[in-house]
Amino acid sequence: MPVKAFPFDKIDASIENVYEAVIVAARRARQINDEQMIHVRTLTEGDEAMDGEEVKINRDDILDLEKLPKPVATALDELLAGKIKHEYLNREEE
Repeated sequence: MPVKAFPFDKIDASIENVYEAVIVAARRARQINDEQMIHVRTLTEGDEAMDGEEVKINRDDILDLEKLPKPVATALDELLAGKIKHEYLNREEE
């Protein structure tokens, strides 16, 4: 898989604070990863071995899983496209 260069000049132009952008992108990447893991579990759900039986996994399913986009790359693309909205939580003072 070829490595895709990340345009850091676009980050500076579209985002006020790079550190906040990193946190937002990381949280979104975790969400994407969780969604992909749910997808993987549904594909391999019936493949668990029971009572010493041999596990059979479809090779085509494995190849499809390898083609999934990387969560961090997807999150950064969404961030640069303006698809991710974030806001601060206001803590109520007692």
